[in-house]
Amino acid sequence: MTATGELLEAPVPLAATPVPAGRGRWRAMAYKRQFSSALPTPLSEMTRARGRRLERKWNTAAQFTFTLDGHDPEAAVITELATDVVLWRWDDTLGRDVVMFRGLIDHAEDQLSESSAVVTFTAHDYFALLSRRIYTSTGQVTGDQDSVVQWMILTATTNAFSSSGTSFMPGAFLPLSMTRTNPDGTNRSTPGPQRTRTYQAGAVIGAAIDDLAHVQDGFDYDVAPAGPSYAYDSLRIFYPTQGVDRSADMTLAYGANVSGVTRTVATGDYGNYVRVIGNKASTDPAAPQLYAEAWNTDANNVTVNPVGLWQTSENASDVSVQQTLTDKANGDLAYGGLLTPSYTLTLRPNTYSYGYPNMGDTVPLVITEGRLAVNTTVRVVGIDYSVGDDGQEDVALTVGRPPASLARILRGGARDIDALARR
Repeated sequence: MTATGELLEAPVPLAATPVPAGRGRWRAMAYKRQFSSALPTPLSEMTRARGRRLERKWNTAAQFTFTLDGHDPEAAVITELATDVVLWRWDDTLGRDVVMFRGLIDHAEDQLSESSAVVTFTAHDYFALLSRRIYTSTGQVTGDQDSVVQWMILTATTNAFSSSGTSFMPGAFLPLSMTRTNPDGTNRSTPGPQRTRTYQAGAVIGAAIDDLAHVQDGFDYDVAPAGPSYAYDSLRIFYPTQGVDRSADMTLAYGANVSGVTRTVATGDYGNYVRVIGNKASTDPAAPQLYAEAWNTDANNVTVNPVGLWQTSENASDVSVQQTLTDKANGDLAYGGLLTPSYTLTLRPNTYSYGYPNMGDTVPLVITEGRLAVNTTVRVVGIDYSVGDDGQEDVALTVGRPPASLARILRGGARDIDALARR
C-alpha cells in the first residue's frame, strides 16, 4: 500500500478469493474526526447500517448515505460534523478489503413515528469541505497548476486566518494532501502547465479548484481515501485527464454484462458558442468589456450537422487577464460543445471488480435494442454502489456526459453572483 492511499494502486489479479465467512462484502466504520495528523480513534463498526449507497462522480466530491435505527447504539456514537465514516469493499480478485471512501458526517435526518425511529446519515469526502473554505484576503499565486492547488489547500487549512490575522488551526485541519497523478492512477513527476491567478477575498476555495480544472489544458481530480491506516487522503490531480483506454480488456454490452440501460440526451449544458465576461478593471461604464468567445463549426453548419446555434454565457468577474478568459472559454467549449448522450448502465451481479473500470476510463459500449444501435466508446463519469440489507450489491455506471443536477445548476449561478459581489 502506498502512503498516499489505496486507490493509487493498480489491481493485481490473483486467484479469486470470495468474501470471508461471517461478514458481508462491504464494511463501514465510524471514527472520531481528527484535527491533527494523528491517526483517528475508532468508535464503532456500522454492522446494522441499512440502505447503504456510495456515489462517486467525475470531478465531484463522493457521497455515502446509510440509515440506522434511532435506538441503535451505533447511531448514538455518531455526531454531525464530528464523526468520520470509512467504507471498505472486499474484492474477490485482489483477495482483500479496498478502502472505497472516507468522509465526514455532515447531514442527518431523524424520522420519528409511533412505531419507529429511523435516522439517515450522509457523509461527503473531504474535498466537499473545501466548498466551505474561503479566501479571507486577496492574493496572487504563480506556478504550475499542481502547485497552485497545493497552495489552495494550505490556504484552506494551515494558513486559514481571519482577515485580522487570527489563526483557525487546529479547527481548520483537513486530512488532505495533493498528489500529482498520471491518467492510470500512478504517481506523476511532470508538473502541469504554468498558471497565474489572483483570488479575491470571499472566493470559495473548492470552487476555485474546480474552475482551474476546467480551463483549457486543465486537469481532473478526485480524493483517494487512505482510511484509518494513514493520516491523509490524497487529492489526486490527474493530468491531462483521469482514466485510460480499456478497449483491450473489457466491453460493456447490453444483454451480456449490462442488464439495464437508461439513455438521456439533455441540452441544458450543451453550447456550440461560449462567451465569458471578465472584469474590465475600470469604473468607467464606457470602457470596453473584457470578454472571450469560442465556437465550433456546428454553430453554423446546418447542411452537415443541422443543430443550429446554441449560445451560453458565463460571468467570470474575478478574472482580469485576457488569456485566462480565453482558456476558460475554450475549456467550456471543449466540454459543452458536443451533444453527448449520458447512459446509466446497471451491471449484472458479480460483474464489477475493483478497478474494472476506474473513473475516467474509456470503454467500448454496445447496445442493440429498440431504436438504439450503439457501438461506440464512452467515458466512465460515475460509479454508484447500492448495498442491499442482505449484503448484495448493485453497481451502476454513468458513462458519456454526467447529468446536470439541480444542485450543480444552482451552484453555478451562485458562483456568478459571488464573483459579481466581489468586483
